[in-house]
Amino acid sequence: MMSSLPNHCYALTHTLVSKVLLALMINSGNSEQTENSPTSEPGMSVGELSRRTGITTATINYYVRFGVLPAPRKTSKTRAVYPAHFEQLIGRIKELQAAGLNLTGIKQLVNGDPTSPLAAALPSQQASHSRQQTASGAISIPEFLEQSELDDELYEGLISAGLLRRPRTGPEGAPAHDRRDLSAARAFARLTSAGVGYSLLERHTEYNPLSKAEAVFLAEHLNEATNSTETTQPVNLVAAFDAIRRYLRSRQLDEAFPDWRNP
Repeated sequence: MMSSLPNHCYALTHTLVSKVLLALMINSGNSEQTENSPTSEPGMSVGELSRRTGITTATINYYVRFGVLPAPRKTSKTRAVYPAHFEQLIGRIKELQAAGLNLTGIKQLVNGDPTSPLAAALPSQQASHSRQQTASGAISIPEFLEQSELDDELYEGLISAGLLRRPRTGPEGAPAHDRRDLSAARAFARLTSAGVGYSLLERHTEYNPLSKAEAVFLAEHLNEATNSTETTQPVNLVAAFDAIRRYLRSRQLDEAFPDWRNP
């Protein structure tokens, strides 16, 4: 299989894999030295590491759980310290992801298995698969957390409360969400960033009967629609129904909270 690969693609993947392996060997030695040294580096919090690398704390925590990153040093039950070289490790992970490797292949590299078939996968092949996965609507959990900006605790709380659907099996057999899940997750994250607490968000479960009644009412509209054209497909009728419900709700909100339109 490798003999049929374009030389420039093979060279790119080989170069990236070699760089990561070298970095991991160097950093592994530095980690042992740091742990045994009385003048070990103080490290940084997960929030600081997130700020420096541009990925969310939820994604960092997922990388640790998945085994792509080693576990940080615990200083208490609720606090962990990440050595400075974690920033470089995450940079290497990003490079390999950009080259088309998935997290399973990257994990095998981290665990010292450069002969893994995934480690030698063509960027073009992996990119093609990634495009197919995006087209299918499947979003892996680390991508979902990064794109939605949910942290681990909120994500798990929303899943447990039934406010987000549990991930289904994606094209690769790994857990995945879809675009509707992502839209809802972003909405929850936006409310949280505005200071809305989880206890209030959880109360959305109290309105499940209202959601069910609205869904039944929508189903009546769809059953009543007999004129089928390009503009009256079910997805368009759902959008029309949602627009009406938003309009009527906003009118009620004008009375309950008159200043809601003001900055």
